[in-house]
Amino acid sequence: MLNKTLFLFSVMIFPAISIAQRVNDIIIDPKTNGKDFNLLLKDIESKNDVNFIYNEEDMQGISAYLIQNKTRLLNYIEDYLIEFNVVSLNDKTVVLMKKDFIPDLGKKPDNYWITQGKPGQMVTINGTIYDKSTGETVVGAQILLPATGRGAITDINGQFSIKTEAKFQELTINFIGFDKKTLLLGFDPEVAEKKLQSNLYPESQQLDVVTVTAKRLDENVRSQLTGVERMGIESIKKLPTFLGEIDPIKSMTTLPGVSTAGELSSGFNVRGGETGQNLILQDNGTIYNPSHLFGFFSAFNPDLVDNVTLYKGGGPASYGSRVASVLDISLRNGDVGRYKISGGLGLVSSRLTAEGPIKKGRSSFIIGGRISYADWLLNATKNIELTQSSAKFHDITAKIFQKINSDNFISFSVYNSHDDFKFAGDSIFSWNTLNGSFLWDHTFNDKLNSSLSIANSNYSSNLDNIDEITGFTYYNEINSLRLKYLMNFDKSEKYVFSGGIEAEGLIIEPGKLTPTKDDSNISASNMQNQKGIEAAAFVQADIDISSKLSAMVGIRLSNFFRLGGEEILKYDFNNIEQRYPVVTDTINYKNGDLINHYIGFEPRLSFRYLISEEVSLKASYFRTYQYLHLISNTTSATPQDYYVVSGPYLKPARGDQFSLGLFKNFSKNKWETSVEGFYKITDQAVDYIDGADITLNPRLEAGLVQGHAKAYGIEFLLKKKTGIFNGWIAYTFARSLRQFSQNTGSRVSINDGAYYPATYDQPHILSLVTNFELGPKTTFSANFNYKTGRPITIPINKFSYGPYLSILNYSERNEYRIPDYHRLDLSLTVKDNPSKNGRYSGEWVFSIYNVYGRKNAYSITFNKYGKAKKLSILGSTFPSITYNFNF
Repeated sequence: MLNKTLFLFSVMIFPAISIAQRVNDIIIDPKTNGKDFNLLLKDIESKNDVNFIYNEEDMQGISAYLIQNKTRLLNYIEDYLIEFNVVSLNDKTVVLMKKDFIPDLGKKPDNYWITQGKPGQMVTINGTIYDKSTGETVVGAQILLPATGRGAITDINGQFSIKTEAKFQELTINFIGFDKKTLLLGFDPEVAEKKLQSNLYPESQQLDVVTVTAKRLDENVRSQLTGVERMGIESIKKLPTFLGEIDPIKSMTTLPGVSTAGELSSGFNVRGGETGQNLILQDNGTIYNPSHLFGFFSAFNPDLVDNVTLYKGGGPASYGSRVASVLDISLRNGDVGRYKISGGLGLVSSRLTAEGPIKKGRSSFIIGGRISYADWLLNATKNIELTQSSAKFHDITAKIFQKINSDNFISFSVYNSHDDFKFAGDSIFSWNTLNGSFLWDHTFNDKLNSSLSIANSNYSSNLDNIDEITGFTYYNEINSLRLKYLMNFDKSEKYVFSGGIEAEGLIIEPGKLTPTKDDSNISASNMQNQKGIEAAAFVQADIDISSKLSAMVGIRLSNFFRLGGEEILKYDFNNIEQRYPVVTDTINYKNGDLINHYIGFEPRLSFRYLISEEVSLKASYFRTYQYLHLISNTTSATPQDYYVVSGPYLKPARGDQFSLGLFKNFSKNKWETSVEGFYKITDQAVDYIDGADITLNPRLEAGLVQGHAKAYGIEFLLKKKTGIFNGWIAYTFARSLRQFSQNTGSRVSINDGAYYPATYDQPHILSLVTNFELGPKTTFSANFNYKTGRPITIPINKFSYGPYLSILNYSERNEYRIPDYHRLDLSLTVKDNPSKNGRYSGEWVFSIYNVYGRKNAYSITFNKYGKAKKLSILGSTFPSITYNFNF
């Protein structure tokens, strides 16, 4: 632990030390050879009106030596203690700091701030932040102590207060539109207590956006939670892109335990879970389709994203509703200090963002939009159907932030997106999302705070067939209203409590078919609307049991109510006709009537044991319930995909996950390593009987079966966080298996009741991400992905009757696999010289996606004769150029 020591030592023991009033005048001679340097400095302090500020542990084992003549103390330290920086703050105060502790800052006296404090004790730092150019105080500046994760925000008077341990540490001050400032804090019990007063300078040149969060540098070692992945937007922007589009979702798939089926894949799979088992939130509003154009582009505008957090288990007790993961994306607030415009111009899409103060220092806005123009790319292909097709999307994201006072902050955000894909002139696929969120953060006192969120989410999809005779419109929609109230109570450094309530109302229109003309030979058809309410209460305690052992204990109690009006069919499952059980009766439920009620008890337990300061062992158990089911038979979002809620025949899924991990950091948290294993059981997993029709089927539940799924694996991560060369290597070995038999509660056996791989089972997944700073303005990045091919079912033989009839005999379900997937991407980012006033800057991003043109198989299909056909979505190299700008 870094600390400043002031010790006294008798000058009688070291008579060779001369008395001086200035540090630079202190002389030592050969009689001090062999003396402990700690004791030497203490003796000098006791005899002279000087102070040495240093870390006592850094001086352990160091003795004075090779002193042949009388020499100045500071000259000796500089010549022989070469691992230390010697910084004179004034004539009487010197800082001795190891050069590997913030090397650049440690050399400059102006970067130090020394105040009263006894090493090891808790102190309070009070300060005021000013705008150097105007002399006005800065409201909303972010103060952070990275070593501890503690932070504060300056109030309406530009003031802040933050508690910390009196030890050498870094303090950063950040505010949008100003250069980031970093100070080194030092403490001395004999100096006068001071108030920190610091000036911020307007940006002299465009800097990388700095997101200040309450995150320790060693959070991966010290936090109680397992299975948590966080990525700042700047890390995401450094990854090579497809056609210049920055994608937070694809960025997460480079981390262990996260994967996709490949190109043209919407969503992602986490630890053997389905894509529909991930809860995706943007400012607490649910995103049901996280991509544009069948997974080619992300639904999230990177210019407005603040940070991205993925919980690969159940996560804190405040999260629920899904059995695989929670992806929480926060939008950033607009600049409350000045107006800005940023954006990017690419080959197939462009984006533009504007932000600025509504009332300087108190409120702000930010609005960003994106638009695509990819038709030229389709027209350039040799496929006749694609040359006759059209693909486009646009979206808009906006947020308003208002500081009511120092204890209350509110914000409003809205997100709207639209996709169109016209295929070969006769079919138009479209998707629409409209979300709105309200957030209110309130501080009662320095120990108690709360947050309230209200979010409405609407997602719909269409399929329009414009044929003259068989034209129709197919439509489905899901609408949800989510309310969440959370309170946090920081009782002390060792005890943190939280709790709250959450409720979500759902209205689902699973499918509706309408002919486009009265004389069409297509008949109108629709499935019944479904309604449900999910409500939950939760509590959680984060406890430091000892200096080494900490725990997170949480309980979430969830309820689900299936509501009318609906007609519910009753079946005789012992009487089967054409694959489906016979309908014996119909029960009518009026609007608001209770059809079903489910309750779920969801314990969350996580423990962390510190083996040392840089090594920890973590273990956890999470249980979650999911009452909403995605009905899909493809790996990409299509208009035929829809959601249904649990009911009389479709029970909620229940997930139980166990994990154990070892986490270690190196070189003062510059390197991270982790090994984490997991075992997950999902009961009431959903699959389909052979030949089931999932589109506009009024007896859908009769074509679905529920059984048992299990996933297990081990994840490895090696990450270098800083330096001109940084990046990570992630490897995952995992299996995802399913079983549907009478022993698992399924009324129909699949694969003769034996376990079979899920369609997204990929045992080996490897990701390598590297960033190399070639210079202050040039960065080279590379990304390599490898994963085992997905399982498929294939015909293993056939019976032929003459030249016209063939009967194929298929293998066991998912017994075979498509070829393995691998891909290399490269990018080069070159920053422009900033304008003279520092307000304008830009950068060029050159990317090559799929460098060696690997024809990765998306799927393999078979015709009626058993002949295979491989579909490769991106079977060639895709270069791109994007220009990003800020002013």
